[in-house]
Formats: sequence, C-alpha cells, structure tokens
Amino acid sequence: MKNSKKNACPNCGHTNFTVDRYTAAGDISCSRCGTVQVENPIVSEVQFGESSSGAAMVQGAMVGADQARATFNGRQNAMESREQTLANGKKKIRRIATALKIPDYIADAAGAWFRLALTNNFVQGRRSQNVLAACLYVACRKEKTHHMLIDFSSRLQISVYSLGATFLKMVKTLHITSLPLADPSLFIQHFAEKLNFRDQNSKVIKDAVKLAQRMANDWIHEGRRPAGVAGACVLLAARMNNFRRTHAEIVAVAHVAEETLQRRLNEFKKTKSGELTVESFRESLDTEVSNPPSFDRNRDLELKLAKQLKDKEAALKKFEELAKSRDNTPDYDSDDVSEEGSTRKQDLQDIIEDSRLKNQQSKKDKLLKTILKDCDLSENEISEQLARIIQNQKKSLQNSMYMIPSELQRTTDEEEKIDLDKPRNLVKNLPKTQDLLSKISSDPKEFDDLDDSELDHFLLTEDEYKLKERLWTGLNHDFIVAQEKKRLKQETDELTGNTSGANRKKRRQGKNSGVEGIDGDFVNEMGINDALTGIGVDEATGEPLTAADSAKRMLSKKSFSKKINYATLGDLFDDNKAGKIGI
Repeated sequence: MKNSKKNACPNCGHTNFTVDRYTAAGDISCSRCGTVQVENPIVSEVQFGESSSGAAMVQGAMVGADQARATFNGRQNAMESREQTLANGKKKIRRIATALKIPDYIADAAGAWFRLALTNNFVQGRRSQNVLAACLYVACRKEKTHHMLIDFSSRLQISVYSLGATFLKMVKTLHITSLPLADPSLFIQHFAEKLNFRDQNSKVIKDAVKLAQRMANDWIHEGRRPAGVAGACVLLAARMNNFRRTHAEIVAVAHVAEETLQRRLNEFKKTKSGELTVESFRESLDTEVSNPPSFDRNRDLELKLAKQLKDKEAALKKFEELAKSRDNTPDYDSDDVSEEGSTRKQDLQDIIEDSRLKNQQSKKDKLLKTILKDCDLSENEISEQLARIIQNQKKSLQNSMYMIPSELQRTTDEEEKIDLDKPRNLVKNLPKTQDLLSKISSDPKEFDDLDDSELDHFLLTEDEYKLKERLWTGLNHDFIVAQEKKRLKQETDELTGNTSGANRKKRRQGKNSGVEGIDGDFVNEMGINDALTGIGVDEATGEPLTAADSAKRMLSKKSFSKKINYATLGDLFDDNKAGKIGI
C-alpha cells in the first residue's frame, strides 16, 4: 500500500489515501475510514511502447481542439462527414490564400469563419468556392488588406455578382456587424505597383494618399466604391508626376467603369482643392471643406425650380395687372365698343396673316437657296419647272371650284395635314456625286497656294511624333503582340524544320485547262502555235505529228506523276526495239 496526499475525505476529512494495487480496479480509498474516493481511475500519462521492429512509439492518439474523437494510426475514415468538410475547406482556403499572397494568420481566421458558417448550416445548398471566398474576404476586411471581391472571383473563375450575393447573405446570417469599411488608401499601393511608376512609385503613392484624404474631407468618399476613388486618386497623382496613364489602364487595374472614374474626377474638380495648382496642393496643409456633391446637385435643382416659379409668378402678376387695367377702362356706348372691338380684331387678324405669309415666304426662299446652292441649272430649266408647278396649281384650283362644299372641306382638311411648302420636281436636278468629284483636282502637286510656314504646321515635331507613336502603340498593343508571336513562331518552325503547318501554295491552273486536247499553259501573241501543237500539228512545218511525238510533247510540258520514268517513253515507240522484243 502506498500513501498519497490527495483532497480531503468527504466522510472524515482525512487527507491520507491509499491506492489498491492488488486488484485490477485500482481504487483509491481513505486510510482512516476506508471510504472509496475514486473508482477505476484513468491515467493521463504519456506511455511509450515498442513496435515490431523495436522502435519506440507513443501509445494512444492526439485529439485536437476542433476534433470530436481521436484518429488512430492516421485513419481518416473514422472522421465524420462534418469534420471531413471542415478539413477540406481549410485545405482549399490555404490554397486560395497562397495564390493571392494572403498571410497564414488571415487564412486561419478565414477557417474559423468557415467553421462558424458550417455550424449555422450556411454551406448547404451553396457552392463551396463561393463560401470559401466569402470567408477569406471577411477575414481580409477585418485585417484591412488591399484584396477586393473581384480578385477572388477572377482567381476562382466565378461570377463576381454571385460571390457578392453569397458574401451579403453570410454577413446577414452570421450577424457580422463590426465589418469595417474599406479605405481607398488601402488599394492605392496595390494599383500603383501594377501601373509600374518605376523609381517614382513612392512619390505617386504619397500624392495619391493625400488626394484620398482630401476627397474624404470633401465628402466624396461617402457612398462611393473605394476602388473608384482610389483609381481616380492614382490617375491624378500620375498626372501630377508627369506620367501619362489613360483611363483604360486605370479601369483595367481598378476594375471599375470608365464613367465611374470620370464622375469622381468631375466631383473633385468642383471642390476648392481642385482649383489649386500642383505645388500649392502639395504645400497646403488645410483647405476649406466643400459641400457634398449630392448637396450641390440638389441645390442646383432647387435654384432651377425657384427660377421657374419666379417666372410664373411674374407672368401671373402681369396678367393680373392687365386684367385690372381692363376693369378700370370707362364704359362707352355698346355699339361704339363693339365696332371698335371688331375693327381691332380685324386689324390684329390682318397683322397675324401678313406675318404668317412673310414667314412662309422666307422659309420658301431659304429652302430654295439651300437646294439650288450647288446646282448648275440654267434660267430656262428653272422657268420650265416653275411653269409646270403653276400649271398644276391651276388644275387643282379649277377642280376645287366644281367640288361640292363637303368634298371641298374634306380636301382642305387633308391639305392641311400635308406640308405643301416644299418645292417639287427639283430632285432631278440636284448635283450628282460625279459632278462634285470632278471639281476636285487630281494633281497632288498643286501646292502653289500654300506657303512654307503653313506647310510646316502639317509636319509633326520629334516630340509629337514620339507621343503619337506611343498612343498608337498603346491602342494597338494586342495586335502588335499577336503579330510578334506569329513571327517568332514562324521563325522557330523554319529553324526546327517544322513546316507541316505552313500554308502551301496552290497549284497554278492553266487558263484553258478545261479544254480537251489543248494544253492550258500556252500563252503567246496569237495563241496559234501552241494551239496547233495541242491538236497534233507541228508549228514549224504544219505537218501532222505522229503519236509518239504528240505523247512526248504532252508529257514534257506537264508531269502527271513522279513514279513514271519519262526518259524511257521514247523506247516504247522505237520500231527497231519493238521488233527485237517480238511485238
């Protein structure tokens, strides 16, 4: 028996206990009263044993903090499905984090978010890639890194809209309320490194960060995408340091629309800081804070509505004054008033009618001048056209005289719907394209009317030439790269002798190769000699050729097969040799 000091006995309060080592139970009892303190104790000691080869090995298994049970001898089959899902998710998170250069501690935090999502049954019914990317993005937002949601979608080749929907649902399901807003300055360094500002990279980043702080003070950051604000700041900072970066380059890096980028620039232009020069902006420590863009936009709308309301009130006031002056007019005799009113009304109608006729006539004159400006019409042709129009007008007038009133009214209503002021029958005499082109000189050397100073303006300087070349290269960059790859591949194929994919030239066909009995390669002045040869006539003597000569000439001009020995064809028609053979 062995004494050991444990806790006090609950029966007698004695502190001496004995362990029964003579039985397999190994109970611990009080040495004074005999009360059993612990039954079947479990020893939590690390025990070692020997393997079949005699090597020392630890007996038992380790149980992790996130495991439900131990895995014996590395067997993964004993794991539950939930544990397997969690292990596979952590493995994939590590893989994505390595591809996007995310630190390990952020990947571990993303694994914890994935475990929480798995506990809340958020993974069921959703693509695992979307959930894993959303967990990583939440961890990156917590640590305020420069990674954007579109970076994960581009790497995993999934839609950014579906990924964004999964992220928003996960934030709502897991009650993530302390997610900080993304600061535009976090993306500035990432964008600047991609745009390659060489040795002035730090200077551009410094100016861009100051621009971002200035935009935040001027309420431009609120309610905007941080990537758009950061892209606008990088573009302005590049221009401040004499780097020409186009909107397309910023859009490719920031993943925002060009219109969004231009709006941020326009909003900054309306602020007090946008009116400063580059040097004054760098030296200024504090500038007057401008109003938010939405406030200025609503203020402009309010001013416009107030102006319209003021104009309407002025018109109403003027109308009331006219009505009041009419009420104060003395009451004359009713007959005199009616006669005077009718006279004024008639005069007013005459004035309106005269002005309408003058406007119509001026429109006609203007239209005729426009049509006849470049026409080469003689006076006789114009007179004939006008006479034809007048004749048509007379016929229509005579027909209208014999119409009944109802038909006349209907015709008048139809004519009011048609614009009769347009001149007719003049389209035939409009100038043709050939007439206009004939007036252009075809001699390219006619520069007598230009002096040397004017000609110098058409030639680019060295700086303008380099700038234009750079612009053209930037616009056609993809085409130039494709052509260079094609050229290098062709040179490599020629050096290696791999010409199987080269385009082979097609066999040239004769002009009259389809004509039976006449060769298609004859080309001479009259075409007679080769034609006679083709039908079996000698061009020199004019005598008919033998069958052997015709066959020789035909086969000598055009080879039909590489397996035929054309040199031995003469022996086939040799009578002496044929006799020897016995033919």
